[in-house]
Amino acid sequence: MTEGPHRPNDREGDLPPATARAIGLAGLSLAWERLWPRLALTLSLLGAFLALAWLGAFERLPTALRLSAAGLFVAAFLASLVPLLRTPWPDRRQAADRLERGVPHRPLSAFLDHPSTTGDRLSDALWQAHRRRLAASLEGLRADRPSPRLDRADPYAIRSAVFLLVIVGFFATPDHLGSVANVFRLPIAAPSDIRVNVWANPPTYTGQSPRALVTTANGAVVPPENSSVTLPAGTTLVARLAGVGAPTVTFARKGQPPMPLEGRFPAQGQTAYEYRLASSGTLSLAGDGLPALDLPIAVRSDAPPTIRLIEQPAATSRGALRLAYSVTDDYRVAAARAILSVDADEGARPLAALPDVTLGLPRRGEDRAVATSDLTGHPLAGSRVHLVLEARDDAGQVSETPPLVIDLPSRPFRNPLAAAIVEQRRLLAADARQAKTVASTFETMGDLGAAFIDRPGEIIGLRVARNRILHARDDAELKPVLDYLWQMALAIEAGDSSPAAERLAAAREALKSALENGASPEEIARLTEELKAALDEYIKAMAQAAAANPSRLGDLGQKGGERVTSEDLKKLIDRMRELGELGERDAAAQLLSQLDDILSGLQFATPKAGGSSDPTLDELADIIRRQQELQNRTHKLTPDGYTGEEFGDDSGDQRALEDLGREQSALSRRLGELMSRLSKDTQSGMDGLEGAGRAMRDAGRDLGSGDADSAVGNQGAALDALRRGAREMMRGQEQGTAGVRDGGTDPLGRPTGRRGPDFGDGTKVPGEIEVQRARRLLEELRRRYADPDRPPLELDYLRRLIAPF
Repeated sequence: MTEGPHRPNDREGDLPPATARAIGLAGLSLAWERLWPRLALTLSLLGAFLALAWLGAFERLPTALRLSAAGLFVAAFLASLVPLLRTPWPDRRQAADRLERGVPHRPLSAFLDHPSTTGDRLSDALWQAHRRRLAASLEGLRADRPSPRLDRADPYAIRSAVFLLVIVGFFATPDHLGSVANVFRLPIAAPSDIRVNVWANPPTYTGQSPRALVTTANGAVVPPENSSVTLPAGTTLVARLAGVGAPTVTFARKGQPPMPLEGRFPAQGQTAYEYRLASSGTLSLAGDGLPALDLPIAVRSDAPPTIRLIEQPAATSRGALRLAYSVTDDYRVAAARAILSVDADEGARPLAALPDVTLGLPRRGEDRAVATSDLTGHPLAGSRVHLVLEARDDAGQVSETPPLVIDLPSRPFRNPLAAAIVEQRRLLAADARQAKTVASTFETMGDLGAAFIDRPGEIIGLRVARNRILHARDDAELKPVLDYLWQMALAIEAGDSSPAAERLAAAREALKSALENGASPEEIARLTEELKAALDEYIKAMAQAAAANPSRLGDLGQKGGERVTSEDLKKLIDRMRELGELGERDAAAQLLSQLDDILSGLQFATPKAGGSSDPTLDELADIIRRQQELQNRTHKLTPDGYTGEEFGDDSGDQRALEDLGREQSALSRRLGELMSRLSKDTQSGMDGLEGAGRAMRDAGRDLGSGDADSAVGNQGAALDALRRGAREMMRGQEQGTAGVRDGGTDPLGRPTGRRGPDFGDGTKVPGEIEVQRARRLLEELRRRYADPDRPPLELDYLRRLIAPF
C-alpha cells in the first residue's frame, strides 16, 4: 500500500504517550475501513468460484462455456486486486482527525497546530500555557473500533450467501484441489473407438464365476481396482481389443521374457487373445492409441486331493467289503476309487483280475463317506490283497494312500461242500497252473462224497467240473469253469433263494453304476423300481427258505436285534429315487451304501417270547406317524409347499385346512386318552406328552383359523415332544434290563439297541418337507432358464446352477 503525504510537526513529540498510542490505533482502524470493502469484493469473487467448483456447477457446462466462465472469474478477480493494491495508507493528521471525530473544539488538532508568529516572549508563554491546558484534555481521547460499513458496498448481503455456499461445497466434495483443477481442464480430442475387455474364466470345478479384469468406459480403459489379481490355476484369460492399431498382448512369467500371444480375428477390426494360466506373471497390452497396461496376476495352484481310511476295512455279515474313508480337496473331488491287487508268484497265470471299487463322494458339507462293495462273488474273494485308495480332482491330480494288506472278504458258506468248492475256485482263478490239482481235488471229493453228500446231483456236478477243467485246452476255456463252480456253490448253499439274491445284486449294481455315471432322472427312477421289485422277490425267497411262518413277510431283523420292515426298505429306495431326480446323486449313493449295510445283516426274524412289543408304545408310534403325515399335508398348503395341484382356488385351500384341523383335533384327543391310561401306571414321559398335547391343540386352532405356516411350526413342536416322551417311556421300561445297547445308529438313522417301535427320530435322510422345497426350487430355476428374454449372463448362471441336476 502507498502511504499518504505526511506533514512533519515538531510538536508531535510533546504528545502524551497514551495519546500517541491512540493516534496509532486510529490510523490502523482508518486503514482497515479503507481496505476491507475492497478486500471483501476480492474474497467474495474467490469464494463464489470455489463454491461453484466444489458443487460441480462448472462440470455441467459445455467445455467452451465452462472455460469462458472460468476466464470471467479470473478476470474479475484480477480486476478486484487493482483497487485493493491502490488503497492509500492514512497519515498522522488523518489518524488524529479520526481520533477526535465528534469531540468538541477538536483539542488534538489545536494541540498539533503552531502559532503563526514566534519570537515574542509573551506570545510564546501564552501558547505554551494553551498547549498545557490542551494536553490535559487529551487524556480522555480513545480510538474507536473500525467501522468499515460493508453494508453500504453490499446492501443485499451477497457475501453471506457466498460464505454459506463455500461451507456447503467444502463438505460436499472429497477432492477439493481436483475439483478446482477440473474447471481449467482443457478440451481433449474425442477418444477413438477403442474397446478393451479382459476376462478371467476360472475352471468350472472351482465354482467361481467369470470376472472382468479390464473394461472400457467412455473411451477410457478401466483397470481392476486391486493392483494385483489372484486367480486359480487353469483360468483362461480372454482379451478382446477393438479400434487399436497394431495391438500386442504378451504374458511374462516371473524371471522369463515376455511371450507374445497369438491373436485371432472374430470380427472386422477386432482381435481376440486367449491364454491358460499355469503360473504367475504379468499380462501386458499395448497398441496405437492405447496406453500401455500391465496387469500383474498371481496364480493360486490347485492342491492335490487327500484321501485316507478312517476305519480299518471290515467285512459285513454277508462278506461285503466295507470301507470308511475321508476325502477332501480345495475345490472338488472328481472321483475316488479303491484299487485291489493280488501278490502273484512269478510265472503265475491268473484267470481273473480284481476290479477297482468306485468310491462314492461325501455329501456337501461333509468329508467322510462309507462304501460297501460286494465282491463275494469274485473268483479271488478270500485272497490276501493290497488295498490302495485313490482320489482324483478335476485338475487331474491324483493322491493315493499307502498300500494296505487285507484279506478280501468272502461270502460265508455254512455248507462245507459249498465252502470247499469256492476255495478250489479261488485257487484256480489265482493261477491256472493249479488246474490239475483242483481237478484232482474234485475227483477225490466225488469218489469219497457218498459218505457225506446227500444228493447225487452234487456228486455229478463235481465230476462235470473235473472233466471241464481237464479238457480245457487254454485259459480262455478255463474261465467259464469259474462261473460254473460259483453257481454250483450257491445252489448247494441257498437252494431256491440264490436266483433272487443274484437278481437283487444285479439291480443294486445297475443303480450304483447309474448314479456314478450321471444317468438321467428317468433312468434312475426305472432302476430304483427294478431294485424295489428285486428286493420284494428276495425277501419272499428268504422267507420261503428259512421261515416256519411264511405269512410274516414284513418282520425282518438285523444283526443286533433292531427291527426292520420291508416298508422301511422300500421307503429308503423311494428316497433314493427322489434324491436322484433332484440331482443329489452323492446323497442317493450314500443311501444305497446304507441299504447294502442293512441287507448285509438281514435275517428273518423270530418271534420274541411273550409276544410283540408294548401295545402302548405301538399306539404312540402310530400317533407319531399320523402327526408326521399331518405336518406333511399341512406344509403343502403353505407358500413354500403349495404346488397348485391340490385345489383350484382359495376356498378349496380353506376347506382343506378345516379338514386337517378336524383330523388334528381328533389326534389330540387320541393322545389325551392314551395319557389318561398311562397316568394310572407310570409317569415316565408324561412331561413330553403333555407338551405335545398343547402343541397339537395350538396346531388345531391355527388350522381352524387358516394359518398354515403357524400350524406347521406347532406340528413340528408336537413331533419333537412326542418323540422325547416316547424315549423317556422306553428308558423307564428298560431300567434294570441287562444287555441293552445304547449309542450309535443303524443305517436307517435309528438308535441301535432299540426295543419297540420306530418313532422316526434321528434320521439323517432328508424329510418330506425338505424334498418338496428342493423340488420347488429346481422347478423355479428351470422355469426361469426357459425364459429367452432374460439377460445372457443370467441365463448362463442359471444353466450352471441346473447343470448338476
